Amino acid sequence: MGKAMRTSIFALLAVGCSEFEIKDTTSAYDDLQNDGVPDIEVAPFVIDFPNLDAAASLQATEVVTVSNVGTNVLQISDIYLADPNAPFTIDALSTPLISPGEGAQFSITFSPDTARANSTSVLIDSNDPDTPVAEVQLNGVGVAPVIEVTPSTYDFGTLYIGCDSSQPLTITNAGTADLIVSGFSFSTASTDLTFDSMETEFGSLPWTLAPSEEAAVTIDYSPLDEILDEAFLTITSNDPYTSDVLVTQKGMGDIFATQEDNFEQPIKGMTDIIFAVDRSCSMDDDIESVQDNFGTFVTVLDELDADYHVAATVEDNGCINGPDLYIDNTFDAAQAENAITTMINLGGSYGSNTEMAFMLLEATLAESLDPSGCNYGLVRDDATLAVVGISDEVEQSINSWSSYVTLFQSLKQDPDDVVIHAVGGDYPGGCTNAQGWTNEPYTGMYEATVATGGLFLSICAQDWGAYLEDLAEGSAADLSSFGLSEPPVPQTIVVKLNGVTTSVGWEYNESTNSVEFDPDNIPVGGDTIDVTYSVAGNCSQ
Repeated sequence: MGKAMRTSIFALLAVGCSEFEIKDTTSAYDDLQNDGVPDIEVAPFVIDFPNLDAAASLQATEVVTVSNVGTNVLQISDIYLADPNAPFTIDALSTPLISPGEGAQFSITFSPDTARANSTSVLIDSNDPDTPVAEVQLNGVGVAPVIEVTPSTYDFGTLYIGCDSSQPLTITNAGTADLIVSGFSFSTASTDLTFDSMETEFGSLPWTLAPSEEAAVTIDYSPLDEILDEAFLTITSNDPYTSDVLVTQKGMGDIFATQEDNFEQPIKGMTDIIFAVDRSCSMDDDIESVQDNFGTFVTVLDELDADYHVAATVEDNGCINGPDLYIDNTFDAAQAENAITTMINLGGSYGSNTEMAFMLLEATLAESLDPSGCNYGLVRDDATLAVVGISDEVEQSINSWSSYVTLFQSLKQDPDDVVIHAVGGDYPGGCTNAQGWTNEPYTGMYEATVATGGLFLSICAQDWGAYLEDLAEGSAADLSSFGLSEPPVPQTIVVKLNGVTTSVGWEYNESTNSVEFDPDNIPVGGDTIDVTYSVAGNCSQ
């Protein structure tokens, strides 16, 4: 019984015997409610949208028809997406009440925002008793580049100051269209973190990466303090969903140790120089050239303001020939040439050690250290020691070159105060001089020059004036260089000259682990030089 019919009956009972014609006031809608049921039908029930370029903001729209194949009015109460985050939008239904045999329509638009296969359903709530929720399956693929950067965050941890570490950042195109990387923006308040765009390897921007292709950039970290360092890198691309990707890096430095080295510049640099000369007959021309140009040698030493002792040894017993034990800065050039000529004694007979420079030097040094020795006073404890071997033959001493290097270095508190020079046949193949003489490589002596940082000069070039000048400069005590006791972190070195910090006129030489002053800024005698620095830690820990 409909509501209108129930109302009429209630009215009749209320008036008792009053005559009223009972009329059915049920509307057509109520009749249908009583007499039939709605039945929903949707078409299509599956929609496969075309693949769309998300970067170009393309869209596709399809129409869904909702039909009532039942016998009563179909009421649509709601239309919505099963996944509200899916890139589909629904327009309004043309009418929410659909009579039997009628239909209504609504449209669905696919607007992909990135490269992804999207699947969801449109759900239609109605008064259909059998199918209260009808479903339309939606499928659509977005075609677009997708940028992925790994790692998105990176912590270098704690590194000793002076150590460094590099971390590559991999840029991958995880999408289905070409990724165009167009820019990098690196931001940090620290100079300890640096960015390498790797454009030397991958070329200048923009980069085009095909799907699944990768490229890499690098963040380098070299801490110089104990302050937390942070950096931020933004990578810009044509990814329509994430055009700017931010990745972060951080790290901390730690001081391994600090060191202070103190020096006082001597008034003059003291150096002792001993030539071991091969007097075999094939050496006559070379020896005469040495003697004739020796004035150049002492002149250069005088110009360097060196405090020097110079001698030449040729005898098996190690004793220096002639009345002068050594040449010093009281000799003029002519006197020095006469003295060296007497010491070499070219016309004298040579012994068994003439082509054994190391053994000649060993004997000479032994006689100079013994207070009763024939050379006592030649070598001074606080002077640097330079020895020079000159021969056109292979070095033939009975022991290995390395054993003699160790022996000579043991004479000084600092092994770096010993340097070995040589003039001989080219290493490793020998050489032929202007007179056509073939000279064997000066093996043994060559290796010793390398081990001690000395000069090796070709005997075939025969430019003895220049050679002796080079040997003088290479043998004089170096007043411009101050060796450090520990390996430093170069950027932390602080130099004080007479207590005042100075940042100019010097540089750190890694190969010699020393602070070196340029010629115009060499400290004068009596100056104090204090060098403080952070000690380089073990970077492998």
